[in-house]
Amino acid sequence: MELTADEVTDLVEQFWSLGGESVDLGLGRLVRSPAAPGHPLGNFLTSLRVGSEDQLVSLLADVEAITGAPCRRVLISPRTPPTVEALLVLNDWSLDTQLQLVLPASVTVGPAALMLETARDDEDWRAIEELFRIDHIEEDGRARRAERPVSETHAALLLRRSLLPATYFVAHRDSRTVGCIGVWTRSDGAAMIEDVFVHPEARGKGIASEMLRFAVGAARQRGSGPVLIGAEVDDTPKRLYARFGFRPIAVTRSYSASRAG
Repeated sequence: MELTADEVTDLVEQFWSLGGESVDLGLGRLVRSPAAPGHPLGNFLTSLRVGSEDQLVSLLADVEAITGAPCRRVLISPRTPPTVEALLVLNDWSLDTQLQLVLPASVTVGPAALMLETARDDEDWRAIEELFRIDHIEEDGRARRAERPVSETHAALLLRRSLLPATYFVAHRDSRTVGCIGVWTRSDGAAMIEDVFVHPEARGKGIASEMLRFAVGAARQRGSGPVLIGAEVDDTPKRLYARFGFRPIAVTRSYSASRAG
């Protein structure tokens, strides 16, 4: 199989829905993750069909009544009516875009020189959280905004731990955790890589490329064909992914009421 641009948005939505509960609210669908209610993707809306500001306000009120917290993220698909985005913009929601790239099933990848280990216990996940914290601080610095609280980083970690059956791997050098990467393979053969991050002190040594090679190999061993990866539109990893062989296929959009990690 190969992925189309429309299928990409569905794959991304399904990844962030792993381990969550789906609730049909009529004018939209709520996906909630009991493990990470404090993360914007721990309670997000998708498949919105609101046609007026009153309907949007009512839908958001329903979400808060169910989850006990305001909705902070809305995912947009090609099937989302344009009025939905117009209403979100009117109410000061911020647009977030991400470049999606796919490694076609026909592109083969050689074995990785760096062996990664599956994150299994609290120690592994604490190491991933430390990497996430560095990533968040760097991201906030690029955006020239105040550093987000540690609680938001912890919520991001809790969300990832709940995304089963996705697997997170860690890379080690000299007994230190220097990188992490997440892999999910869907039953139909499509796969997705997420959260590629290398510690600043270990960059420039080819670790990111080897982690990608390992992750693609792991996905292919599980029967995957095309492998999807996302990149922030204003960050450099998109160039690394393109050199690796990933090809741009779509730009996904979402709206946030506040920043997300």
